[in-house]
Amino acid sequence: MNHAAQLDPSRRGKILCVDDEPGIVRALDWLLRRNFEVVTATSGEAAVSLIQQHDFDVIISDQRMPGMTGVELLKTAKRLAPRAMRILLTGYSDLQAVLASVNEGEVFRFINKPWNVDELPVVVGQAVGLSRTAVPAPADPEHSVDPEAPPPDEPVLLVDSDEKVHEAFAEALADQGVKIRHASTLNEAVQILDREEVGVIVSDTRVGGFDVTRLIRMLKARQPEIVSVVLSKESDAETITTLINQGQIYRYVPKPIRPGYMRLVVNSALGKHRQMRQNPEIAQRHQVQQMAESLAASLEQELAFAGGGGGPGPAAAGGGGFVRGIVSSFRRLFGR
Repeated sequence: MNHAAQLDPSRRGKILCVDDEPGIVRALDWLLRRNFEVVTATSGEAAVSLIQQHDFDVIISDQRMPGMTGVELLKTAKRLAPRAMRILLTGYSDLQAVLASVNEGEVFRFINKPWNVDELPVVVGQAVGLSRTAVPAPADPEHSVDPEAPPPDEPVLLVDSDEKVHEAFAEALADQGVKIRHASTLNEAVQILDREEVGVIVSDTRVGGFDVTRLIRMLKARQPEIVSVVLSKESDAETITTLINQGQIYRYVPKPIRPGYMRLVVNSALGKHRQMRQNPEIAQRHQVQQMAESLAASLEQELAFAGGGGGPGPAAAGGGGFVRGIVSSFRRLFGR
């Protein structure tokens, strides 16, 4: 279903909307047609055929469809149309869909039904702009880097309060030649990030009682070339959705660590980091929603109060100089 352009056709994005419910695709068409050229499909199979025929800027797909799911479609779209930005739409709290969208489809945004009629066109407009200006990354980060380029010196930073996780992580990467930096508290992580450039950060969602997702989100907004991997026992769909939309996490890895899989993930993440270092325009495709200033301020206050150990002990033991050092590192890192 195409519509006559109401704006300069050269500036209008071409959008593919996919949902097995005709009423949903009609609603999306009605909402987006004013600013975009809209094409619709009511199955994943029909969408694949359209993707092969057209050059879309953005592909929006529902998750729950018979035959081919949204994640399966977006994974196929990533291969067939790497320039197109991918958005997953669902009305269900489907954790597996969220996880798969991170690990397989690399979606730009995850949007719940019912969508916000004011926000969705804005998100689609952002995606169109990125699709038109940012360079798409090759499909295989591990094997797409210039072989003549020297490997990056940036280490991988592991943030986790469990010593056994650090031991398992180091053992999994022992023969990979990967530099590893270990942080068991959020304060240690901030200090390491302030001291040296890090290529990949692997972190649990909570460390020492702190919500680390705030740090991941702020870090991605400030340094988009850093690749983030979430390593956690938790499987909260809302948390992971937030990390997709506001942190553009690269992979979600459930605990306990499986050494072989961990090696694959870290090598792939390092490859993604190399891509973005060699071509910064690729990083533009991973822009994130800005986190509220109040959340950044609260994280700074909590770091100063608790010293990253889940309570006031470490900060108190280190004295005022320790606290000032933590706050200074945080402010340098995030330009506050």
